[in-house]
Amino acid sequence: MKEQSAELSKKYSLQKYILAIVGITVALIYLLFMGLFGSNIIKYLISLITTNQYLLIALYILVFTIILDVITIPLSFYGGFVLEHIFKLSNQKFLSWVKDELKKFLISLVLLVLLVEIMYIFLRNFPNSWWIFVTIVWIFFSIIMAKLAPVLIFPLFYKSVPIDNKEVKEGLDSLAEGTGINIQGVYKINLSKDTKKANAALAGLGSTRRVLMGDTLLDSYSLAEIKSVFAHELGHHVYHHIWKMLAVGTITGFLGFALCHCVLSKVIATLGYQNVHDIAAFPIICLTLGVLGFILLPIQNAFSRRLERTCDRYAIEKTNDPEAFISTMDKLAEQNLADRNPNRLVELFFYSHPPISKRIEMAKEHWGQVLQYNR
Repeated sequence: MKEQSAELSKKYSLQKYILAIVGITVALIYLLFMGLFGSNIIKYLISLITTNQYLLIALYILVFTIILDVITIPLSFYGGFVLEHIFKLSNQKFLSWVKDELKKFLISLVLLVLLVEIMYIFLRNFPNSWWIFVTIVWIFFSIIMAKLAPVLIFPLFYKSVPIDNKEVKEGLDSLAEGTGINIQGVYKINLSKDTKKANAALAGLGSTRRVLMGDTLLDSYSLAEIKSVFAHELGHHVYHHIWKMLAVGTITGFLGFALCHCVLSKVIATLGYQNVHDIAAFPIICLTLGVLGFILLPIQNAFSRRLERTCDRYAIEKTNDPEAFISTMDKLAEQNLADRNPNRLVELFFYSHPPISKRIEMAKEHWGQVLQYNR
């Protein structure tokens, strides 16, 4: 059974990797094509409708986003719906998937229009230093989204209720004591309406800080295993990992917008754009950020894996139950069809968490003993 599961997870993971690579490639080709040829045409057609700068930008972003979504929707449909059903990981109905995709599109569109409008205000008024102001805006936007996402965005997709199982509540309450998170801040979310996968996460800042645990986990894991997962999420809170990830995002944003400024300055005349605040040059900004993001991805993933390892150690120390941690990892790998031991290159580019095999090995080595557990 274990061998069959491992083979299945390899097949599933391989298809996910291929889809991700194809998706990135398609997006980059689209941005390159738009930057070289299509963007000026779109801007010209919209300028026949309006000359108002704000409306022109909003309509441009609408058209730009719709075209990209139309191109990538087959990949999204296969990867997010068909593939999940092929491997029997999904409970989602087709209409529910369409509804969720529309929600994602509208949310992304509203936020993107808002950010781009602000960015172009600075581009028009501060053509030499716009990237500094935009980085500052990006910092505040990231903090606001981190704070509001659990109460404004997540509820649009999943219902969450405080955990009501008395035994579980008492067990988690004892772990949370002294950490600044109380049991009222732990919520059960109805992941099972869409997926058979199990998951948990720490989300929010300040008054919105909470631990979210899927019903797919709470309903099928032992109390010791649930406590192990909860302790891991507590580790993110105790070590201020959300703030650390925001700091990394700030550095990345600073580098990205600074690079965009340099690239725009070099290619404006060559590609036939009017000036740095020409909305037709927007694909060049996206392409620059996308390429830099891909280059920095292994570094960001390495940093994320380091934080996750810290939380794994914290969970083992907090619960004093390495065997529960290992059984949890085994169950998660089985339930989510996770590749236990991926290729090193795959790990560098696709893994924000350590592979399951390394997490289990860490649990054994950390305690200096070979646990008698039948994997």
